[in-house]
Amino acid sequence: MTDHQNHKDAFDDLDALFAEARATRPEMPETLTARILAAASEEQSRQQASGFKADPPRRGTLALLVAALGGWTSVGGLVAASCTGLWIGIAGPEALRNAPGLSVFSTFSVVSGEEYSAYETFDLASVVAEDMQ
Repeated sequence: MTDHQNHKDAFDDLDALFAEARATRPEMPETLTARILAAASEEQSRQQASGFKADPPRRGTLALLVAALGGWTSVGGLVAASCTGLWIGIAGPEALRNAPGLSVFSTFSVVSGEEYSAYETFDLASVVAEDMQ
């Protein structure tokens, strides 16, 4: 099975190894340090020469609104859906029968006349009950 004494000895050996590694800290080579500092000073001079601005330009209210809605693609979809809803609301569902490209809907019957009064008075439950009998 498992020998717990071996684990204790392994931890002691590992602690001794870590203590030795902490005691002898390796030094970074001088050439590496010089290359890092040269690259850093070159990048700083490039940033200063290009006229780096700390403050980003402010965005307008419309740009913030479009970004909050998900971009121009999402705004285009919202506009299309809004226009379609407005058109159906003004023209009524009967306009779908005559719309170009929507000839599929022409096979459906439109409620009119005496039957339509039940839908106007929100007596839909009684209409459904009559249809089921």
